[in-house]
Amino acid sequence: MSSVLGVDIGQNSVKVTCLSNDNSKVILEAIGESRTPKFEKKEVDKDKFLNETGKVIKGLLGDLKIKNKQAVVSLPEDEVISRLVRLPPLKDSEIMDALRFEAETFVPFPLEEVLIDYEVIEKDDSGRLTIFVIAAKNDLINSYIKLFKSIGLELLALESPAISLRRVLKLGMPMVERVVMVDMGERYSDVFSINKNNVYFARSLSVGGESLTRAISLNLNLDMASAEEYKKAYGMKEEELEGKIRSAIMPVFNDISEEIRKTLALFSEDIGKPAELLVLSGGGANLPGMAEELTKILGIEVQVLQPFVNIDTTKTQSGYNLNTEGCKFSLAVGLALRGLI
Repeated sequence: MSSVLGVDIGQNSVKVTCLSNDNSKVILEAIGESRTPKFEKKEVDKDKFLNETGKVIKGLLGDLKIKNKQAVVSLPEDEVISRLVRLPPLKDSEIMDALRFEAETFVPFPLEEVLIDYEVIEKDDSGRLTIFVIAAKNDLINSYIKLFKSIGLELLALESPAISLRRVLKLGMPMVERVVMVDMGERYSDVFSINKNNVYFARSLSVGGESLTRAISLNLNLDMASAEEYKKAYGMKEEELEGKIRSAIMPVFNDISEEIRKTLALFSEDIGKPAELLVLSGGGANLPGMAEELTKILGIEVQVLQPFVNIDTTKTQSGYNLNTEGCKFSLAVGLALRGLI
């Protein structure tokens, strides 16, 4: 029985899941989260931030009594450059050279400072290729390698969230082919389009759950902690508190929904068919009334992702209600599923 540790390093918290595979059944071995340290200038204190985050991860693994040393870790989507590239018929040995040439048009760094990876997602009858390309700066990758080596973990892979989350869809929604997904974090929201388990588009938006909370705080003159509680309790519901919470967050919500609308249109253009489903994941996915509001304004079925739906959770006393809180662990689950499904 093999097991893999998924580590989701977010802006404000670290989430981990440890999954194993026994006779084709995926089992939850451990799950937990801890807050990450806050710095006024995270860009300047990047090394310090990662060092302190390493201590948080080590402490969390100790608290959870996780012995597994093999980890798959997420790279922040806002620091990953991705693009769908179409190429003429090429041999496998020629693809990387062609992609490096193409990358000069969309990677805003010298190519010698960047690691490029790719996945061929389609090859038509004439041999033309559709490829999903990912690029990340070498210093970002090296800092993660250094971090996990320092806390005694074997880093199996660093992944873009889009690649990890598609595994959750494959396990939990195997019959749905065409999906647009929104993973809502505290400071960023990532938008992906997936067709037949292939990623076609990935983008990070600089709005998240914290943006909604701040809007409530400013509009209703509340401290952030109180605004967060009101957001979780009432969300988009028009009938609650005379719609004051809904009105406060509506401008931010409209920005998010417009980006989703653009992604849905791009999906139809790329695939030739509309998306079947809009899936929400991450800590902000359970905002009351949001799924219903998105269905109304975008005209598409919306579901909140349940990452543990086909995972045996009976062996773990997690302290979480995985039916309601599970979606915030979606990325950590997708990371831990690498090599298991």
